[in-house]
Amino acid sequence: PDELVEYVNASSWPTPLRAAAYVGGDLDLLRRLLHAGLPVIIEKGLMPDEATGWMGHYLTLYGYDDITGHFLARDTYLGPWRGDGLASYRDTERYWEQFNNAFIVVYPPEREAEVAELLGPAFVDPTAMWAAVAERARAAARLDVANPFVWFNLGASLTELAKLGDPTLYEAAAAAYDQARLLGLPARMMWYRFGPYEAYLAVGRHADVAALAEATLASQGGRNVEETYLYQGRALAATGDAAGARAAFARAARLNPDSSTGRAALAELEKE
Repeated sequence: PDELVEYVNASSWPTPLRAAAYVGGDLDLLRRLLHAGLPVIIEKGLMPDEATGWMGHYLTLYGYDDITGHFLARDTYLGPWRGDGLASYRDTERYWEQFNNAFIVVYPPEREAEVAELLGPAFVDPTAMWAAVAERARAAARLDVANPFVWFNLGASLTELAKLGDPTLYEAAAAAYDQARLLGLPARMMWYRFGPYEAYLAVGRHADVAALAEATLASQGGRNVEETYLYQGRALAATGDAAGARAAFARAARLNPDSSTGRAALAELEKE
């Protein structure tokens, strides 16, 4: 999501629009934004079929129908194979939760104050937003203790809160990620969400970072995710493998030099 937002706000070909990413949305918020004429991109899971398996997905919503219980959507993956352009409220809730109810709002800059009002104060302050999402994940975990996604969401929320000023939360974040992994996550999970790397690195669990990276690199898709190499490199550097770390950072930088991850990898190389 941060790369999509950056593309709108600060790309080489700047657009006349603004974008911002958030987590912790709900159906009522989506309807408020859509009612105001503001399309919303949500990040969600997708399970096209058993053979294809689970993957991460973006879906653009531009309208809704409370009578039928559907959003009007544009789907870049299903495309012409999904001609109805509908996403049911039930499916949206289920699969959106798998990405912590993350969403992106794209809007004309003159409507920024209106967007802030529609979102409400909980989304203006990142600490308040992540704290609310953490409590939401805790509540979901109590109701559905065997759901790995809600434990992953709890880990993500605590990791972000730790980065925002309370590093003592990294231990709890790592424990939540452990529970998610124990319950069983989709094989492609680490293509999209990188919080476990950050939490494990923060508490010195470098072997776990290396194991996650190696498992991700076992697939072709995983080998195209620059974050895999960035965090692998940091784990290797922490354990004294300078040559391995440098190779990992170089790979991350080559994959996507213009991304925030690619720039971070280049910075790590400069420190070597």
